[in-house]
Amino acid sequence: LKVQEAPQQASTFLSDRILHQAPPSLAQSKLAEKGCTGKRCYCCCYCTFFLLILAIGLFVAIVAANFVQPEVTVKKTQFTGFMVSPSDATFDVDLSIFIDNPNDWPIKATIQELKANLYSLDKAAADKIGEVHYVGLATLPKPVVVDVQSQTTFILPTKVTIKSNPESADLLARLNRDCGLLVGSPKTTK
Repeated sequence: LKVQEAPQQASTFLSDRILHQAPPSLAQSKLAEKGCTGKRCYCCCYCTFFLLILAIGLFVAIVAANFVQPEVTVKKTQFTGFMVSPSDATFDVDLSIFIDNPNDWPIKATIQELKANLYSLDKAAADKIGEVHYVGLATLPKPVVVDVQSQTTFILPTKVTIKSNPESADLLARLNRDCGLLVGSPKTTK
């Protein structure tokens, strides 16, 4: 019986491979056994989505709980360039609008468009209102930014021209009574 020895080269290669290869860790062996399944991926996605929705909902609830309604008031209405005659009236109206925003971030705004209907009231009426007449429309000339914790004042300008016609006869008579040429100072209207 003759025993032949394996060549030296083959045994060295095999021993090097065994020595240089680390044994698999417990986590690697479990992952290799089970793998990343579709159920696990869906579960991770749903949990992440749920936590994201929960965080957004919590943020909205905190902002809503701390929200304070901004105060908007007309500070002043100024008439300029008043020209009144029995047949027509022309003047400029500047509405001074004040906005007080006491809120913190993220409650700020940019007002892109604002329209205000102007009406004339009868200051001589018993109730100081009398018959209400439409005068015109004031519009915002450019956007206004209302920042956080700020007080903002801006002007709504308008040019008004009232021509004599059956619908405006009472309004022209009121304007002539309050601000016409025969009226002394101060000339005021509502």
